[in-house]
Amino acid sequence: MYRSRLGTDLSDITLDYVSSINDDSEIALYDIIGSQAHTIMLFQNNIITKNDAKKILSSLEDMKNETFDTSSGAEDIHELIESLVIKKAGMTSGGKMHTARSRNDQVVLDIRMKIRDDINIICNCLLDAIESLVSVSKNHQKTIMPFYTHLQQAQAGLFSHYLLAQADILSRDFQRLFETFKRINQSPLGAGPIGGTSIAIDRHSTAKMLGFDGVVENSIDATSTRDFVAEYVAMVSILMTNLSRISEDFIIWSTSEFSFIELSDEFTSPSS
Repeated sequence: MYRSRLGTDLSDITLDYVSSINDDSEIALYDIIGSQAHTIMLFQNNIITKNDAKKILSSLEDMKNETFDTSSGAEDIHELIESLVIKKAGMTSGGKMHTARSRNDQVVLDIRMKIRDDINIICNCLLDAIESLVSVSKNHQKTIMPFYTHLQQAQAGLFSHYLLAQADILSRDFQRLFETFKRINQSPLGAGPIGGTSIAIDRHSTAKMLGFDGVVENSIDATSTRDFVAEYVAMVSILMTNLSRISEDFIIWSTSEFSFIELSDEFTSPSS
């Protein structure tokens, strides 16, 4: 393991401070899938034997249905999974899984895969919401309602006009996330700690196996950059602001003072 060159183990206090193991459950599956793709690539390029690859892949596949023991003393999920592979496949085979890879490119890979899936889920939900807004608006093309500025009646308008405005707003959220997805869907795997690796790997092979559009060309950029995380958080923050605005309108309109709409009991609770 990576601490083998050190004379003593981390103290419990230090391990508790630096450990991310309790937060890593969100990326555990992606770490396993990424390791499977990396193992296949190592075999395809004659870096490990078929027997080694089979043992590693079998061990990783078994882990997909396991619950990880976060009290194992591992610093993070990456170290824990590697130690479990070695335990299952043996040091001779399992110890080769991490060949030509660093935790640096491994961590970024997991984060990119996690965010990529989250964006897909959010975008699918947005499309459903937009479709619902447009569908409901068709039934209210002649439904007149007051439009408000600062909670004061300003103009008469149509409910369909309001609904289509929200559909347009959510469409922009979809477009922003779609553009963010393009930048996130680039594989960092193969960048090593920071300067690549001298082993003859195939970065494009693992990228293709994992569904990436390409690779992050510069190894320093691949391992050290987290701007894609900040971009994703920014896009989600804008989305949540827009959703909060719609929700607040509906909440106000459902009060006895307005009584424009009635929210389903499935999504409401009584006053104290």
